[in-house]
Amino acid sequence: MDELNEKQKLARQRVCLPLDGLNSLDEIKALVEELSPYVGLFKIGKETFTRFGPQAVKLVQSYGSDVFLDLKYHDIPNTVKGAARAATQLGVYMFNVHASGGLDMMKAALQGVNEGMKEKLSYNHTNASMQRPKVIAVTVLTSLDTSILNEQLNINGSVEEQVLRLAKLTQKAGLDGIVCSGADLKHIKNQLPADFMFVTPGIKGPHTSAGSDQRRVFTPGNAISDGSSILVIGRAITGAEDRMRAAIEVLDDITQSL
Repeated sequence: MDELNEKQKLARQRVCLPLDGLNSLDEIKALVEELSPYVGLFKIGKETFTRFGPQAVKLVQSYGSDVFLDLKYHDIPNTVKGAARAATQLGVYMFNVHASGGLDMMKAALQGVNEGMKEKLSYNHTNASMQRPKVIAVTVLTSLDTSILNEQLNINGSVEEQVLRLAKLTQKAGLDGIVCSGADLKHIKNQLPADFMFVTPGIKGPHTSAGSDQRRVFTPGNAISDGSSILVIGRAITGAEDRMRAAIEVLDDITQSL
C-alpha cells in the first residue's frame, strides 16, 4: 500500500465505513485491518450491535479507530437519556437519535451525555481531557422520498422542508448536527450554524453504486462541496471487486472538493 498524500489524509478523516452484514468478530477485525488506512471512522449499527454488543465497539477502538454508534435512539426522554449515558461510557466518537422524537427527548440525550462524562472523569482522574461524544439527529431517512413522506406517512410538504424543520429543532435542542442526504445540503446548510455537523449517508463511489435501497444519493466530492462534514460510505467500497482501489477513488474524489 502506498502512503496517502496530505490531501488524501484529510479526505480520510471525512469517511465513515459501516460495519454491516458481518457474522463474526473476526470478520469485523479483518475489515477494520484492511480499510482503516483509508477510513477515519467506523459505523456500528443495529445489526452489528445486536449481534456483538459493546465487544464490536471495543474491537474497533483497539485499532485506534473511532466509532459512530448508529442506533438511532427514539423513545421516551428518560429511556434515551439512559442510552446516551451508556453510549458515552462506551467512549464512542458519535451517536445519533431521531429528531422526530421531539425537543425534550433530544435534550434528555444531552443530559445523559453529561452524566456519562462526569462518571468517566471520576473513574479516570488522569484523563480529564476525554472528548464527549458528538450527538447528531436523523431527520428524514435517505430511503424515503417525497411521495413516501406524503402518501404513506401523511407528512405534508417536500423532503427538504421536513429536513429543515427537524434540523432547526435539533439545533434548538443543542445537538451537534444532523444526518441528511447530500441532496438536502444546499437547501438547509445556509440556514444553520457554520459549525453544525452534516453527516451524509447514501453516498456512491465515483464508479460504484450506493445500493438499491438508497433513493437519494450523491458522489463523495458532490457532498463535500455542498457542505457535508462526514460521509457514510459502505457498499461503494465494500461491494467493489478491488476495495483498496475503490477507497482510494473515494478519497481522490473528496480531495477535489477540499
